[in-house]
Amino acid sequence: MQSGPSLIELLASETGAALRAIFRERNLPAGTLFDAAEFRDHVFVIKSGRLRIFLATTERELSLAYLGAGDMFSTHTRAHLQAVQPTTLLMAPRELLEHELAHYPALRATIIRVLARVLSQAMTLVEDLAFHNVRGRIARYLLRSAGRHKAPLQNGSLIRIDLQMEEIAALLGTTRQTVSTEFNAMLHAGVLVRHDRRRYGIQDLARLQAFASEGDGVG
Repeated sequence: MQSGPSLIELLASETGAALRAIFRERNLPAGTLFDAAEFRDHVFVIKSGRLRIFLATTERELSLAYLGAGDMFSTHTRAHLQAVQPTTLLMAPRELLEHELAHYPALRATIIRVLARVLSQAMTLVEDLAFHNVRGRIARYLLRSAGRHKAPLQNGSLIRIDLQMEEIAALLGTTRQTVSTEFNAMLHAGVLVRHDRRRYGIQDLARLQAFASEGDGVG
């Protein structure tokens, strides 16, 4: 649970007026690849929209995280950045932002919280790829999605899927066709039940958990 104002609220407040002055706004249409080289050694805050962080070769892409309003990231990594919907960024040179940290405890807390979440997502991705096959990775993703509701998991628990199939595939290191095939297999086996495009229900929790423990990170 978040304590204190969000970073967006801090920047919009009187208290954060001096901090807000070091940021410049940049708008990205949906689908835009952000050129980090143009803004080397900057920190950005997502004011609105959603951004995908991913690694890529000429053959494939691997999503590391999806960031939304209030999240922040840095341009000094080797990751690529893409707006998956119209997105507004607030950007500041890292050196200037570091100078302001001593004056804004809320800013330090937000940075630690966001970076900890991104690191957790990256560690989960590494664990999935190293130790679980495709079905296991998909089942683990479904259980994590269901767990966001903070209620004990049981038969009948709701899973809300916020990503498209191709986005899930990129996040789990596989293909859209494989994700679609595995979802349909779980539906036909009675492990899941579909409510609509975005919502599924868990019909056989024990079997879904068994899928999630399947090993061999190949696929």
